Amino acid sequence: MESADTTSPATRTTPRRWRRLGFVLVILVAMEAAGWIGDHLLDFRQKLLWRLTLMEVEAAPTTTDASTVPDTALWIRSSNDGPDPEEPYRVGQTKIQGAGPWVEHLRLTPETCPGLPGQRTFVLGGSAAFGYPYHFDESLAALADRPDASPDHRVLNAARVGATSSDIVPIARTILEHYDPATLVVFAGNNEWFHWRPSGPGSKTGPASRPATTIDSTSRSLLATLSHSRALAALASGVVHLVHNRDARAAPVPVTHDDGFVEHHALTGARHAIENPLTPERYDASQWPEIRQKYLQRFRENLATIITESRSRKVRVILMTMPFQYRLAPAWKQRQPLAGNPRHLETMTRLVDETLALQDQDQPAKALERIREAIRIDPTPPVPHYLEAELLESLERPVEAEAAYARSREAMIGNLGSRLSINRVIREVAAEQEAELVDLRKIFDDYQHRRQRHFNTELIHDDCHPTPLGHTLIAQHLERLLGGARPTEPSEPPEAAPRRPASR
Repeated sequence: MESADTTSPATRTTPRRWRRLGFVLVILVAMEAAGWIGDHLLDFRQKLLWRLTLMEVEAAPTTTDASTVPDTALWIRSSNDGPDPEEPYRVGQTKIQGAGPWVEHLRLTPETCPGLPGQRTFVLGGSAAFGYPYHFDESLAALADRPDASPDHRVLNAARVGATSSDIVPIARTILEHYDPATLVVFAGNNEWFHWRPSGPGSKTGPASRPATTIDSTSRSLLATLSHSRALAALASGVVHLVHNRDARAAPVPVTHDDGFVEHHALTGARHAIENPLTPERYDASQWPEIRQKYLQRFRENLATIITESRSRKVRVILMTMPFQYRLAPAWKQRQPLAGNPRHLETMTRLVDETLALQDQDQPAKALERIREAIRIDPTPPVPHYLEAELLESLERPVEAEAAYARSREAMIGNLGSRLSINRVIREVAAEQEAELVDLRKIFDDYQHRRQRHFNTELIHDDCHPTPLGHTLIAQHLERLLGGARPTEPSEPPEAAPRRPASR
């Protein structure tokens, strides 16, 4: 007779549970291992963190977070532009000739980096430095890179579309730590308010008016924390990639808010800003000077950090000021106030309306007197300065018009405003840190004025990105500093010349 099984059910099931747990652990370890291998090949974790940064909407400047620092991999602009766009590239209502945009990247490692250690130049910045929205071989880094003449010294484009100075710092650190650069070229400053929108007391800006890809700070922090698991990072990266690409495909299309305001409505002109003002009930414009100063201070600190850390490694740093499109519409990105002080709103609105009426009646001199009266009352809003510039231009006083357009850009609240302050900070940091400076704003102005032209119309076709001619001009000044300059500056748009081969 067989003996009875005296083992309790609990005892019998314990090994099974352990086997099941072990099996689950093996699967999880295998998934994580696959994630690490995939991340090493594709660097999807860093792409995820980058896209999360691009999706943020902040009322304060972004910080340099250690979690966003790449390991050893570096993304540079690829010489392979990809396919041509199916439709003409437009900015607002303006068609940009020869534009893509093209934003292809190439992943580098220290072992695959072109050039010899200690002889590499890296260009850092946002989309202006990247060469967006034009071909690779029309960008400043490609034009300054001359592998045929000097194969050991290479100029590589490590700029990123939408990058703020806080995004650039970890990229610079990766280059300094792993890529043995000779020189860092910092061409940045357009994107410091890239993620900012009016908020706070009095603001009616809410989730409905935000871009579809906005992710709140809590969710972003959670995703960034979970991304330490490469398996979870791969899953999150796939989801965010789909959302990001959806918006990227729609990027050239103006954004319409729930209240009817249209971003990127028109590249130039003040009418859209006047018809859609930023009212005190929507946003208290008196908050802006303090907010702007916080961003400028963070920008200053980030530039100083790059210079200090580069100097500690005996790496040369070249700073560049930001040239700008003089005629850019005040409400290009968001509404602008007609008065900085609510007490002046009624008077400023009346004077702006009277100026427009005189302008429509072809009385520019009288209109100029009227808008200057408004500026004397309240010089803080951008619209009166813009109207002053338009009137000076119609009176054939282009140099004065440029100065008035510049004051308008300085007064603009938010993205692409504060151009004079941004360039002042760049010049001050260069002087304080004894870094080399290429004053591109002055170079662009001088180039135009020698040809009896104004407003950077040949050098910047859209809101802020240099044209191929502009990039050629920048590259030639950079080449002089790097020791391989061609002797003359461009005299005609490079579109008239044969295209350089794209292969590198």
